[in-house]
Amino acid sequence: MRNRLTSSMKKDRKSAVLGSHRSRISRLTPRLSLCISLLMFGAGYSAYSVAGVSVLRPPREALANSPLEVTIVYSGDAPNGTEVDVPAQLNISLSNPDVIPRPLALARESGAPDHLKLAAGELKAVRYVGAWPEWARGAMKIDVPDLDVSPSFVLLTRAPRGRGTALASADGTPDAAASVSKSEPSQTSLIASSPAPARPAAPVPEINSFLSRFSAYEPMYFADGSNGENLAKFQLSFKFRLVTPDDPRSRGFADNLYFGYTQTSLWDLGAYSAPFRDTSYMPALFYYLEDTGWKSKWWSKMGLMAGYEHESNGRDGPESRGIDIFFVKPIWDFGDLNGNHLTVAPKVYYYAHIAGENHDITDYRGYMDLLLKYGSTDSWQIATTLRKGMKGGKGSIDTQFTYPLAKLINNRWGGFLWVGFFTGYGEDILDYNQHRWIARIGYSITR
Repeated sequence: MRNRLTSSMKKDRKSAVLGSHRSRISRLTPRLSLCISLLMFGAGYSAYSVAGVSVLRPPREALANSPLEVTIVYSGDAPNGTEVDVPAQLNISLSNPDVIPRPLALARESGAPDHLKLAAGELKAVRYVGAWPEWARGAMKIDVPDLDVSPSFVLLTRAPRGRGTALASADGTPDAAASVSKSEPSQTSLIASSPAPARPAAPVPEINSFLSRFSAYEPMYFADGSNGENLAKFQLSFKFRLVTPDDPRSRGFADNLYFGYTQTSLWDLGAYSAPFRDTSYMPALFYYLEDTGWKSKWWSKMGLMAGYEHESNGRDGPESRGIDIFFVKPIWDFGDLNGNHLTVAPKVYYYAHIAGENHDITDYRGYMDLLLKYGSTDSWQIATTLRKGMKGGKGSIDTQFTYPLAKLINNRWGGFLWVGFFTGYGEDILDYNQHRWIARIGYSITR
């Protein structure tokens, strides 16, 4: 009975204690502006205690040959004192615009205790250190998934080749951490300040700028190939989020409304004066959810895209082509999203308008595109788009293989090696009723 009463009283005072100590931390140091407290219980003790846990904001800029540091601040939130275990390892995730979040383990610095006893209102900091991975560069996003805190962004600078000494280990092992922290005193008895920036005047990466509303839409690439004629192909594509939602998890219509634009050109490099064979202009307005939240044992994630799309080649007369469609595109992912997995995305559409010059385009394109994609987000990937026209024997197969240049050459490179093969009808809207096959190789910015 006494234990149940004690537990109930502690639950009732969580919010009050947490609010008071957030205020106390804010007064003690302005560098804790990004701290978000959460409640943790000390394991292995008969009487559990409540401790506030916060993360110090890192510097705006760091050098790759300096340690990667994350500092955790514990606060005593119980009137009679707090005891808490300090884990020997802190799991974080790192990412940049070219790399999806990757897990990294940081080790508790040498000399830091594995158990803390805090008086009411007492604050102690524990620093975790490791080495920046070899692939890390540019605007790095640092997140601590186990704690309810906002991610931080650091502009990482690498010394020119041949200058500076990088840390020996890039996986954040305890050995690497210990070698960094031997010369640094433990900061467990006071509030540690964030490390000074490598260059005080360094700009902070823009996260909520106008450009942050732009993102990749369809693949962007340039490739060249031949099937008797030298016909290069390139595609530009982006989408723009029209509204920044108040709730990032909102599934509202306006909150997830995008304007998209794709431009695809065929370039006849083998002809005299190398003219463009054809260019398709495809603006679109659509609703898009990367993850609908609909769960099932059959798939790992389901996304949804639906809206309106126009496609034309901007010509007049007999060579004019144009269609307008309304489409729905569910996107299912199967398997481990952090490893090799399968994506299935059927795009079903209704023709709202068909230009007279291409009145029979449904015979060659039909009413659905089926995208099948397999591979990993940070390794090779193969994507095939299938079309079946309404007329027998008409349709197309478009296959694209991509591989990150960062793995093929070195970590400084962005983009992908692109290899493609097309056979069938409708690679471009001008020659939608002409059969073509061609293989190409090139460079892709997005895939």
